[in-house]
Amino acid sequence: MKQRVGALLVAGALSLGLGVGSVLVAPPAGAASGVVAPLAAKTYSISSYYGPRCMPVARASAWHKGQDMGAASGRRINAIASGTVLRAGSISGFGQWVVIKHSIGGRTMSSLYGHVIDGDRYVRVGQKVKAGQRIADVGSTGTSTGPHLHLEIFKGTYGSGATNTDPIAYLKGQGVDLVRSATWAAARKVPSSCTYYAASKVNLRSGPSTGTSVRAVVPKAGKLTAKPGDASGTWRKVKYGSRTGWVSASYVTPRKPAVSSAATVSKKTATTSKAYVRVSALNLRSKASTSSSVLTTLKKGTAVTRVGSASKGWQKVKAGSRTGYVSASYLSSSKPATTSAAKAPAAPKAKTSYVRVSSLNLRAKASTSSKVLASLKKGTAVKHVGSVSKGWQKVKVGSKTGYVSVSYLSSSKPAATSASKPPKSTKAKTSYVRVTSLNLRAKATTSSKVLARLKKGTAVKHVGSVSKGWQKVKVGSKTGYVSVSYLSSSKPR
Repeated sequence: MKQRVGALLVAGALSLGLGVGSVLVAPPAGAASGVVAPLAAKTYSISSYYGPRCMPVARASAWHKGQDMGAASGRRINAIASGTVLRAGSISGFGQWVVIKHSIGGRTMSSLYGHVIDGDRYVRVGQKVKAGQRIADVGSTGTSTGPHLHLEIFKGTYGSGATNTDPIAYLKGQGVDLVRSATWAAARKVPSSCTYYAASKVNLRSGPSTGTSVRAVVPKAGKLTAKPGDASGTWRKVKYGSRTGWVSASYVTPRKPAVSSAATVSKKTATTSKAYVRVSALNLRSKASTSSSVLTTLKKGTAVTRVGSASKGWQKVKAGSRTGYVSASYLSSSKPATTSAAKAPAAPKAKTSYVRVSSLNLRAKASTSSKVLASLKKGTAVKHVGSVSKGWQKVKVGSKTGYVSVSYLSSSKPAATSASKPPKSTKAKTSYVRVTSLNLRAKATTSSKVLARLKKGTAVKHVGSVSKGWQKVKVGSKTGYVSVSYLSSSKPR
């Protein structure tokens, strides 16, 4: 008992001087070699597992090298063990990341934390960190379908010939059971085959290289089948009709793209042709990357002019006076028609879950870009319709049927936490920051510029009403946007 108390006192002493958000946490009971979980127990769900899989979104991997843990955006991420920071900041694919080198049980290991909000907010390359120290926050940067932590574990030093290993199996061997501590875990099952579609006209090649022969030309929306994990780098081994070959992952998507007769126009005409946004909202970005700044959000049906041809899934366009980049798969050559809401199915005989976050969007389709049917409050009961698919659960709430992210559901009704609830409406002119540190951003997006970091208890004045989870506020001489889930109507103690 004395040794335990002493260890906690040492940890408390070490936490001094680390700065805001760098408080250490004691390792969970039974953890070996000072190894801890990256997220607090019962604050996350287990979704996509390590190993072969079907691509969940365009340009995603077919062999998942890590473990996905769905959690609320902004959730604290801890270092799994003491070590040295090797990477921190922006990176293609993950958007933002942190990589740490450890010595665990006398063996060199590395851990990677992907899709975080600001990779270099809490740590810097070369910095020493302790097990349980806050190193990042859960986000959805890069190629991601929603807020989650992508955790990878390596045997060896990352970037120097290290090899991946299953995070769940490895951490369990160190006394940390990620599955047992989750609020929900998907069934660990690898599908027998995957169905994809050509995002645009693409060559089916004899090998994973542009230098190999062309076996067939796959038209846009052409159906492709593949085995989970059948890939080589950025190439996917697929079957088109009776022929098997390779296509670039940039031209493969799990969702069938819209095809119109306008696609038959000549290539020369298409490079400068008009196109339309075919989803409810599409980000116009400054660069051809999901981690670049958002210039504006284009509504469904917005007309844009293509500038040149698409490259690696991105199309340069001009929308009004602005020129930027959009994902080519969300453009259509013809203006989309307005569709009426789909009929809700009969009440299912499925189980009931509860919303475990302050606000959860009920969407028309299983996509973050689809229409929001309603905003569900914490504790709302939802009835399941069918099974989970790619992290989405079809549910019925009252007379409405739609889709919600399964990461934000709980099998038991959460307890009320009135003290930490954000304001129900913007009638309150002033709110207060209820977390240790909150970013004041230039625009209503986590990828926009940080104007200031607001401390817990800071008073902010509302400007207008809440939109998509963001509140425009004024703090001193600065005006920007903050996530409304981190505000409280009363000043926290």
